Amino acid sequence: MDQRDERKRELLNRLEAFFKDDEDTEEVSLFTKEELNAPMDVLRLLITDYGPGLMDVLVEFSFLPLNETEVLFFSTVITIKMNVPKDGVSALSGAIARLNFYLPYGAFALSSDGSMLIYKSVVPLRSDKSDDELYETMELSADNSILVPDSYTDLLVQVSEGRMLLNEFIGSLPAMETGEEADS
Repeated sequence: MDQRDERKRELLNRLEAFFKDDEDTEEVSLFTKEELNAPMDVLRLLITDYGPGLMDVLVEFSFLPLNETEVLFFSTVITIKMNVPKDGVSALSGAIARLNFYLPYGAFALSSDGSMLIYKSVVPLRSDKSDDELYETMELSADNSILVPDSYTDLLVQVSEGRMLLNEFIGSLPAMETGEEADS
């Protein structure tokens, strides 16, 4: 393993220890790229009772496997819903597009086939920073990546399942987030 991969793994190990001490997370495990037969290590954790819908979500942290030497790209992917109904994809796409415009950080997305709803964020980290400085930014990014989508996951799932119409979703967004008056 090269020195850059070793550094990334050690940073993910620190983040793993942080989440193992967090009472809201379960099944916290760092999987090496060798174990996954993948181009990067992945820290996975399960958050139960997430968001207003109290659902289980899978959170994955990794460094994107790019050959960039000056910047490390720290990524978070939260898998929210694995089986989006085909008839809900259009409304969900509209809700995601509207919501992403106003999010302060990260974005919701659908898989290419429309079957999976995720939230993703990527933060560039300058590789010339100390490990402590990098870790501090990673921890802040990880926390924000979990907190920002928390309020919206249940609403998006409702849209995907046809239990909420797109215009109802838009009307449910707080006026301060959209800059518009919410329908009463």
